Amino acid sequence: MVDAQGHLIGEVRVSAEGGLWSGEIDLRGTAPSIVSLFNQFEDVVNGQMLSFLDDLETEIRQLGARFLIAEGQALPVGDLQVYPELRVVSFRAVGW
Repeated sequence: MVDAQGHLIGEVRVSAEGGLWSGEIDLRGTAPSIVSLFNQFEDVVNGQMLSFLDDLETEIRQLGARFLIAEGQALPVGDLQVYPELRVVSFRAVGW
């Protein structure tokens, strides 16, 4: 998975079920600023501090995440959720 500029967000191993992709993510090699964003997201969700969730989801959307499916082919990603501590990822592939 990469951002809009082609920078690594994380290496994922996922499967699809009903339009939702989920599985494992490896954040090694991911920019510290992106890892920090996902750590904040995880803290907000786990702490049920939902008043902060909209701003974080906006920041995550602005990454412009794309799921690489084959050489030169990528699907835009929506509803991206990354939980670094658990190494879990879920998202919807837009246009799949």
